[in-house]
Amino acid sequence: MGIAEVNSTAIKALAGEIGFDQVGIIGPEHANGPPWTRSVLVLAMATLDPAFDHEMYIEYDGRRRWHKFVYTILEAQGARLAHALREEGLRAESLTFEDSFGCIDLRVAAVQAGLGVRGLNEVVVTPKYGPRVRFTALFTDAELARDHPLQDYYCVNCTRCWGDCPTGAIGPRGFDRSRCIAEFAPTPEMAERQREVLTFPTPATRLQCRACLDSCPVGERQGVFYFDVIP
Repeated sequence: MGIAEVNSTAIKALAGEIGFDQVGIIGPEHANGPPWTRSVLVLAMATLDPAFDHEMYIEYDGRRRWHKFVYTILEAQGARLAHALREEGLRAESLTFEDSFGCIDLRVAAVQAGLGVRGLNEVVVTPKYGPRVRFTALFTDAELARDHPLQDYYCVNCTRCWGDCPTGAIGPRGFDRSRCIAEFAPTPEMAERQREVLTFPTPATRLQCRACLDSCPVGERQGVFYFDVIP
C-alpha cells in the first residue's frame, strides 16, 4: 500500500483503501496539532448500524474503563494511515480520542473540510450518509490542497428529529443539550433518565441514543445489511 505522488488526491485514495468513507483537508489554523502540521485530514466513517454506538463503562481494580466500538475502529484506521504516510517520508500523527477535545473540534473541522453541514441537532449532516458518520483527524507536514465548506443546508423544511427525540431536546428553539440523553458525563438526574430510556444489553454496556440520527431522511438508506441477503 503506497502512493505514487504526495498530493491530496493520492492521499484521499489511500485513506479510502484503509476504510474511511470520506476525507476532507483543512489548514493547521483550524486545529491545535503538532507544530510541524501543514495540513489536517478530516476523516469520516459511516456508522449505518446502531452497533457502532455501543459504549462500555466498567470500573475494577481502582480504574474506570470506557470503550466505544466506533472510536476504536477510527483510531486503528487513523494509525494505519499515519504509518502509511510515514512510510512515504512524511510526518504524520493520528488523533486519539483521549486528547481529541484539546486538539480539534471535529464537528467544526468536518464542516470546514466540506464533509457536511451542521444540522438542527448540532451534529454534522453529510450529503451521502446524513448524520450517521463519525470523524477523526490526522496531522501531517504535507502541504495539500484545501477543501471548502459546502453551500448546502438540509434542515430547511424538515423537523422529523423533533418528534423522534425521546426527551424533546430538539425543537423550535433549537437544541437543548441539557435534555439530550446521549450525554457522556451525565448528571445524576440525566443518568436516571438514561436508565429509563436507553438500551443496556449488559450490566456495563449501553447503546447511546441516536434517535435523531436514525430519523434523519438525508442519506436514509445506504448499503446492504447482512440479514437482508441471507437466503
